[in-house]
Amino acid sequence: VKIKEGSFKLSYYNEYKSYLSIMKEDSDDSITSSSDSDSDVPTLDEEKVQALESKIIENPYDYNAHIELLTYLDDGGDLDRCRDVRERMSGIFPLTPDMWLDWIKKERLLLTINRPAVQQTLENLYNRAVNDYQSVRLWCQYCNDAIHSLDFDTEKIRGLFEKGISQVGLHVTKGLELWDQYRQYEMTLLHTMKDKLEVASEDKDILKALYSKQETKVNNLFVRQLSVPLKGMQIVMKEYEEWIGSSEKVDINTMNKYNKAVLHLKELVEFEDALERTTVPYKEYKSYIEYERKENNPSRVICIMERAITDNPLRSDLWLDYLNYLDQVVKHKEAVLSAYKRAVRNIPWVVEVWCQLLLAHQRHGSHFSHVEDTLDEALKNGFSDAASYVSLYSTYLDCHWRLERKISPESNGNSQNKDSNEFNEAFQRSINFILQQYGEEGDPTAELTRFMAECDCVRGDTTSMRQLLDGLLESKLYKEQSAIWIFYINLEQRFGSKEHARKLYQKAIQCNTDNSEYLFQQFLIFERVYGDIETFDNACLKVRRQRKRVNDKITKEKEKSKKEVVSKTDVKKKSKNLESKKRKHSSDTTQTPPAKSHKTTSIASENTLPFKKPTSEQKIETGSAPIDKSRYDLTIFVSNLSYDAKENDLNEAFKNVGDIVDIRLVKSENGKSRGFGYIEFHTREEVMAALELDRIPIQGRPCYVSECKDKERGKPADFKYGTGIESHKLYVSNLPYKVTEKELRDIFEKIGRLKNIRMVTTKGGKFKGFCYIEYFEEAAAKQAVLQLNDTQVHDRNMMVAISNPPKKSSQTTSITTSKPKPSPGFMLPRSVAKAAISLKDIPRKPSPDDQNSVSSTMLSNSDFRKFLTKS
Repeated sequence: VKIKEGSFKLSYYNEYKSYLSIMKEDSDDSITSSSDSDSDVPTLDEEKVQALESKIIENPYDYNAHIELLTYLDDGGDLDRCRDVRERMSGIFPLTPDMWLDWIKKERLLLTINRPAVQQTLENLYNRAVNDYQSVRLWCQYCNDAIHSLDFDTEKIRGLFEKGISQVGLHVTKGLELWDQYRQYEMTLLHTMKDKLEVASEDKDILKALYSKQETKVNNLFVRQLSVPLKGMQIVMKEYEEWIGSSEKVDINTMNKYNKAVLHLKELVEFEDALERTTVPYKEYKSYIEYERKENNPSRVICIMERAITDNPLRSDLWLDYLNYLDQVVKHKEAVLSAYKRAVRNIPWVVEVWCQLLLAHQRHGSHFSHVEDTLDEALKNGFSDAASYVSLYSTYLDCHWRLERKISPESNGNSQNKDSNEFNEAFQRSINFILQQYGEEGDPTAELTRFMAECDCVRGDTTSMRQLLDGLLESKLYKEQSAIWIFYINLEQRFGSKEHARKLYQKAIQCNTDNSEYLFQQFLIFERVYGDIETFDNACLKVRRQRKRVNDKITKEKEKSKKEVVSKTDVKKKSKNLESKKRKHSSDTTQTPPAKSHKTTSIASENTLPFKKPTSEQKIETGSAPIDKSRYDLTIFVSNLSYDAKENDLNEAFKNVGDIVDIRLVKSENGKSRGFGYIEFHTREEVMAALELDRIPIQGRPCYVSECKDKERGKPADFKYGTGIESHKLYVSNLPYKVTEKELRDIFEKIGRLKNIRMVTTKGGKFKGFCYIEYFEEAAAKQAVLQLNDTQVHDRNMMVAISNPPKKSSQTTSITTSKPKPSPGFMLPRSVAKAAISLKDIPRKPSPDDQNSVSSTMLSNSDFRKFLTKS
């Protein structure tokens, strides 16, 4: 491209030069202000520092403790200890781009003290930072410091820009920033060459050649940028046209690439807009990734996957999808292993990632010491169940076994020597660990032992195989598994002797295994293939005898089960008969008052009671119209209300749900609230939204919100909350009673996006010391358990666990009666019951002369009326 002299404007150069000078001034000012303010730095409380250090030592995965200590030391200006805390923290957790930039900013202040050493420190920090998460802002700052602070030469700066472009240059919304910075740097060099050319008196031909070469670099950079779909690329095209002097001078290939990129950008804008509309996009990224994978451009797929894990660092499915893609498509050792190492720092609780990392080391020819180091790191991290450890050790033994056989997949036959005794020791360590931690139940299918037994057979050591499996079958847990017997027998048929296999079949059918019939059939097939008529007849006889024993046992178990069912049915019938007899006895009893006692109550007669028993014509619930049963679906039932609560209080609490048709607060005959009521809405959707407000505080009491149901026809409401393991929800206990929901939200939302916090309270609204916290993502809940369990809140160490409430047992029928024994004051208003009744006034035993008195175990309403009216 030929460019007329003076046809391009110097605005790019001037702007960039101003930008660099401003950055230098800011850096100098920050150093000056830092030195001026040294005297204002607060003194650190060493006791507090030591307390936080002890907290981290007790639980190195306490993320909040690291942050608290770092913030405190940073406020105190202790740069050395801040550096130590950051180093320690970065070894456990990946740091966010903001944390890396803050660290680098603090280190940059030391440039004036020891520039070469600090430059090396900054370069190392930047290289570590860009490996944690992909960040356009981080790369832009890195490239800027490379020019301004690190004193890189031109080629090294260009290499840095190229690396940054390869990692974040495809970012649709932010990538333009790095491209522009790269282009402005090259144009600055171009203008510098022009200045030298104008004043040079010698070597003008060399300078002209360099100038022409630099023009070509700037032009190529424009063309490359215009071929990438980025927001704002139309402005870049205008700058390019202005730089070359006219839009007509844009060559046809560049214009075709630009037009293609613009069309591509229109398709990508929909996905980008969806990401911007969501606070923490997940499904939006899944759709975006699916689209890019169909386009089959690995660079773009990697870019969007990196963005996805940056915004969702705790989503294991995103990480696994990304790692599998790198394994299958990219297959570049440094890229793959780097991604795996980042993954295990973000989601260390996912054993599958550790297993895949072990395989990746071997797949890419790493020394076996890296495999062993990875295993040690995984074991230090720890897992929640035995199956994870079995999976980890199984993968490790796979790697060890391949090494012993001197065959590594995809290694082109390269061999590595290893003593087979080390494999035996590795297996023994694996077995010992599982047994010590979980017992035999830790590996219920004997996966590790079976693998070792087959390896022994491949080695030709059937004696070791038999010792291993014979010892295994001494355990009742494994002896009853037909699969283990079949596995043992198959090994004997393949590597051992048919006679030994026959003996194993004879032992196996004598055991009460979980699939005896399958063993019987396999035994007969074995004798048909390998035996003679005598051994076949013998096998048939043994099978018939054992099959009869098994069938007899099954029959007995069925009969026993039937008897238990009949016994339970009889108990229920007896219970019902006893209940009906009591009801009949109560109704047949003559309604005469019991014998007068010398002790009297303050209530003389029924007429003097402060209330009247409602007649059948009277409404028990007054103060509201009867409920239309056809409107039940549009009505909610609210209870546990304060007696002082009014309709306005309910309206204020539920007004944001939707349009309220009616509020019916149930009242007594004297006009006082009875503590419950009904709220009717226009739509079913509004009802469902209102149900979400269960336990909303109204006048300091939790308001219970439930559906309005017809008790005569409908079934009782199911228990509202979960009764099994809830992987998204945490059970947080041992909390101080004065802790607030806001305090807990501030603590837990640092881990991930919260869906709900349910503070468990008494009916009076007092906090009971535990709560349930629900995340949108399961991974966030798991991470919260790792980081926050045993964390101090006020004066207590809270306990954090995955919610796993026990199942609610169904109501059992009492043998004696289906109703609880009424307590003193039953069916009386609370105010009357407390004042009028004491335990000494209740007759403990009916008088012998009163033949019509009722049993003391069941008192009717008439009995209470007689008792209250006695003088």
